[in-house]
Amino acid sequence: MTGRPATPVLGPPTGTDVSVPTPGRPKLRAQEPRAQEPRKLLWRLAFGVALAVQLIAVYSPHGLAGPEITGLDKVVHVSIFFAPSLALLMMGIRARWALGILALHAPVSELIQHFCLPQRSGDVFDVLADLSGVALGWFAYVVWDRRHP
Repeated sequence: MTGRPATPVLGPPTGTDVSVPTPGRPKLRAQEPRAQEPRKLLWRLAFGVALAVQLIAVYSPHGLAGPEITGLDKVVHVSIFFAPSLALLMMGIRARWALGILALHAPVSELIQHFCLPQRSGDVFDVLADLSGVALGWFAYVVWDRRHP
């Protein structure tokens, strides 16, 4: 014996199931299978595309051109907030952060349109459509998550 105390071993004792938390110790996350890494990469790509489309649609000076169909504007607003919210949640970002930031972006984008873009105007109903898109993205994720544990 050298007289030095044994160094403590970090982590759970050998043979302990890490999926069950030990009282007083945090639960350790199991390693994700490598098969899910390409899936997360695809969701990151989807988020990047969805965010680019959202920013172009919301902040372009003249808005997006398209047919003059009543209500189509609201469908576009729902869609451009639905896609990023679903992609963020599928990437594994916590819902309170992902949905909170997008929900905050909804009224801020309309205020920027109203005060900073002379050709655009802010609309309360666009904010409601944006928030509906965020909620729909969360709902789609919850349904998917329950069906694919």
